[in-house]
Amino acid sequence: MKKKILINLLFVLSLLFIFRYTMLPSASLGIGMGKGVINLIPLRGIGNPLSPNFFLNVGGNILLFIPFGLVLSLKYPKLRNAQVVTLMGMSLSILIECTQLTMPNRCTDINDVLLNTFGTYMGFRLFCKFKLAYSLQ
Repeated sequence: MKKKILINLLFVLSLLFIFRYTMLPSASLGIGMGKGVINLIPLRGIGNPLSPNFFLNVGGNILLFIPFGLVLSLKYPKLRNAQVVTLMGMSLSILIECTQLTMPNRCTDINDVLLNTFGTYMGFRLFCKFKLAYSLQ
């Protein structure tokens, strides 16, 4: 029973973590800001790889969804499939980006969807390693 409560709490916290950095009218780290900016071309505007903002943007978008991919697999055993978990992460990211279209001072970027989706996949892979190491059912 305690294990299930912990998993549910971790799942809610992973969602709150995502929404904290994506759904507030102004970005706390100064990333994702721009009045009505929409980028639908992959890798365009991702930045200079030597810039500190590049690592903050790319790394931040990936790290943001790793807990979601990991905890989603813990919470829903029937979803323990890389394609399903990754698709769910991509769907959540698309929902967030579409919502940001309606928010002042936020931009919508296909790169965020790609990076968030990759982060979800990485979270699933971590779950698989964790599952093997601790023999989770």
